[in-house]
Amino acid sequence: MTTTRSPADAPERQLALLLVGTRALRERNRARIDELSARVDYDALAAFLCRSSMLSLIGRRLLELGDAPPSRFAEAVTCYGARAHRQAVGQALVTTRALGALAEADIRALPLKGPLLSERIYGELDARVSADIDLLLSRADLPRAMASLECIGYRSPFAGDMRRRPPEVHEVLRSAAGLPPIELHWRLHWYDEHFGAELLRRATPDNDGHLRPTPAYELAALLLAYAREGFAGLRQLADLTTWWDRFADAVTPAELDELIDGDPSIARPLATAAAIAQRLGGLPAERLLAPEVRARASRGAARLSNWPLRGPYPQIGANVALADWFLAAPGQRRALFGRHLWLSEEVLSLRRRETGPQPLRLSPGRVLQLRMLHLVRICGRYAIALPRICTRAGWAPAPAWLDGTVGEGA
Repeated sequence: MTTTRSPADAPERQLALLLVGTRALRERNRARIDELSARVDYDALAAFLCRSSMLSLIGRRLLELGDAPPSRFAEAVTCYGARAHRQAVGQALVTTRALGALAEADIRALPLKGPLLSERIYGELDARVSADIDLLLSRADLPRAMASLECIGYRSPFAGDMRRRPPEVHEVLRSAAGLPPIELHWRLHWYDEHFGAELLRRATPDNDGHLRPTPAYELAALLLAYAREGFAGLRQLADLTTWWDRFADAVTPAELDELIDGDPSIARPLATAAAIAQRLGGLPAERLLAPEVRARASRGAARLSNWPLRGPYPQIGANVALADWFLAAPGQRRALFGRHLWLSEEVLSLRRRETGPQPLRLSPGRVLQLRMLHLVRICGRYAIALPRICTRAGWAPAPAWLDGTVGEGA
């Protein structure tokens, strides 16, 4: 009888996860890393790392071990890194230009994620590839910010549409010149009520003049970003573990608890992200959060965690949306129906956009047709995910081959 091997059991994925962990966890697992690096299929490893947008970071960590992977793997890492560097430089230039335009309008804005974060925590622009530019600002400044960025060629596809509701999380601006989209955030995620505003208020200028969050808020923001992505893949986990390697001493044990006291809506996603990051990456959740906060971690959302990126992208996206139902506070769950099931005309039109920055205008009949089609598809994908939610095995366990994770957490 032939046994089907889980994607998480593939040696290429095992090696990738081990190399994403904190420095202490990698050291404890060095023998296992050496053993895996001697027998993995490097073509399969490169393919998985490309899918995870992690070939630059993990590939370089593997090459630094000195175990001489095949030359074709080293060449793939070099070529990928060169492309990523060009993309990151372009994004950094656009980010700086956008921040300058906002500063001229006296708008306080903070860059999130992207190449500036990559340079700060990894020491390299290209270690973290992203497709867009994220900026955090005050909700009250959103109209002025949109007007300011029109001067550099960025515009909302829905500018002037009086029927449109205000955005829940961010406004997406697109460039007719084909530059990366800019997302103007006024909060980090649906369940963030006050956190984003407080993060922006407390931020201070870095050496380059750009605002940077205080360490506790930056760590919390990375945890919330991990939750927002439904704990899928390795990129957000790598951000957390690398940040911890560099800045752990800057955070005191009580700071995250105090931060949650200021915005209880983030307690569940933050606790869940910390628990999963502890099990998979060695982040010490027990040091960061009080037991009563860790106890609020959502088992349902954690069971949907998918670091090996199992399944096709539509199913991964559905699992991420389903995790939202578990992470949201009870008072926020009603809004999830419109967010994930009965999609707005704006979302549908952007999904059908073919070329250019403008969305397609859809007839009422076409809107209804697309809504019903999406509803059938997403409910079918939710049904596929149900067995994972209903099994204890899905509670983000540390893999048996991962030696030395810190505790069991929440």
